[in-house]
Amino acid sequence: MERAAESPAGGRGATRRAHRVPGMVEEDVPTMAQVLRMATVGGARTTPYGETLGTLEVGKAADMVLLDWDSIAYPYLDELTPTLDAVVQRAKNQAVTMTMCDGEVIYKDGTFTKVDRTVALKALHDDLSKALSDDEAERRKLSKALLPHARKFYADYIDTSKHQPFYRPSSMV
Repeated sequence: MERAAESPAGGRGATRRAHRVPGMVEEDVPTMAQVLRMATVGGARTTPYGETLGTLEVGKAADMVLLDWDSIAYPYLDELTPTLDAVVQRAKNQAVTMTMCDGEVIYKDGTFTKVDRTVALKALHDDLSKALSDDEAERRKLSKALLPHARKFYADYIDTSKHQPFYRPSSMV
C-alpha cells in the first residue's frame, strides 16, 4: 500500500460505501481496483512525493502493510470472493501484522518499532504539564474572544431545510 492508505481497511471499504448514493447504479460505483488505486497511486499523486510513492517498484519507497489473511477471511469467506474485494471490504486495523515505511519496518506484531511508548507518553505529559508561554496564553485568550463571532457568522451558513447534500449518508447535515 502506501502512506495515503495507512488504515488498511477502515478507510478503503468505507470509501467505496461513501461513494454510493442509495439507488445509484452499479456502473457508477468505484470498483475495488479503483478504490485501491485511489488509496495508493492516486493518493500519492496528490502529494509532492507522487514520483516516489504509490506503486511497488524499484527506486520507489517501499510503503506497505502485511495483513493476516485468517482475520480477513474469518469466520467465513466464500471461495469465489476475489482477494482484492475481501481485503478492501473486510480487513480491519487488527489484521495488520506489519507496516513498512520506505523499506523500514515501523510496526510489527502489535508493537511500534521506532517509538518507545512509555518514553513518548512521558515526554508528552511533561510538555503539556508546563505552564503556557506568554504567546500561548495570548493565543488562547484570542481564540476564546473570537469563538462567539465565528459561531454567529456560521449560525445560518447552511439552511438545512433547503440544503440537500449529494452524499446524504456521509453528510453532517
